[in-house]
Amino acid sequence: MSRLRFGAMLAGFVALTALGVWWAAPPRDELARTWAELRSLGIANVLGLVALGLAAIGAEMLRLVVFGRVLGVRVSWRAAFDASVANDLFSWISPGGLAGEPASVYVMSRRGVPVDAALAITFGKFATSFALIMGAACVLLALGHGPAIPTWAIASIVATIGFGVVLVGGFVVGAWFPARSLRTIDRWLATPRGPLVTRALTGLRSSIARLAQFRAGPAGWLAMTATHVLYYGAYIGLVVALGAMFDARSIAGLVPIAIVYQAFTYIAPAPGIPEAGAAAFFGGLVPDGGAFVVVLLFRALTAYLQIVLGLVYLPVGGMLRAIVSRSDRA
Repeated sequence: MSRLRFGAMLAGFVALTALGVWWAAPPRDELARTWAELRSLGIANVLGLVALGLAAIGAEMLRLVVFGRVLGVRVSWRAAFDASVANDLFSWISPGGLAGEPASVYVMSRRGVPVDAALAITFGKFATSFALIMGAACVLLALGHGPAIPTWAIASIVATIGFGVVLVGGFVVGAWFPARSLRTIDRWLATPRGPLVTRALTGLRSSIARLAQFRAGPAGWLAMTATHVLYYGAYIGLVVALGAMFDARSIAGLVPIAIVYQAFTYIAPAPGIPEAGAAAFFGGLVPDGGAFVVVLLFRALTAYLQIVLGLVYLPVGGMLRAIVSRSDRA
């Protein structure tokens, strides 16, 4: 990833998000009434919303620390914070979020976490997290929660879930059948290969050995699942709090829609689409342009805040430059 490519991804995110915001904006009179309600919220409510946005970052840090402990690896809070910030920034601006996890692995390795352990932690966290949120969203959609889904969106969802099935399947195979997986890799390593392939296979072998430790027992799985619940709880809680502030017709009805919407933000084909879907997801629950402001504030306190934090914090000490340079050499 060159600096030019990084800048292009960031500019693309901004442009497509602005297009989505423009598309979703309600009529001017409805928006004026909603902004008047926003100005009347008061400082206490604003601080509460910001706290929920920051809680999502704290929960992400906790996930890395807990997954590390299940594997018997210490992930410091500094490493967890740096990795979380890097993951958030590159996940939101890169196509499909594909650059987020590698950035997280690299940052953790810079903070003293063994590379094979960082790979196992990141992969295990992502796979189990994906399974949880997408599984919950699919169940809720099947029960009739969420907007009517057009054909193009169904294709995107099916493709993404299919990728997730393969990913989670690989995680399960590596964790539950490590001996067989290691023997297969050893056979591959026995054949002379190029240095890059050999290094990749060696790293994969170490990661699978780490993944086997996820079989530590029910206590470890319970702890990891609890961190996922806390993480998504911060996001869902933020949507519910915003809905309550803007006179949602049903607070209980917001919860399943918020879960489906959160899953949608991960698999949306491009930035701006989560904003453009404001009315489709929340228009039936939040009246008079409130759905647009709820979604805009939600995205501001999650995605936009995380991007700004990464752009401000990661350049300190040259971390952002190191991540981009590392991508160039990979």
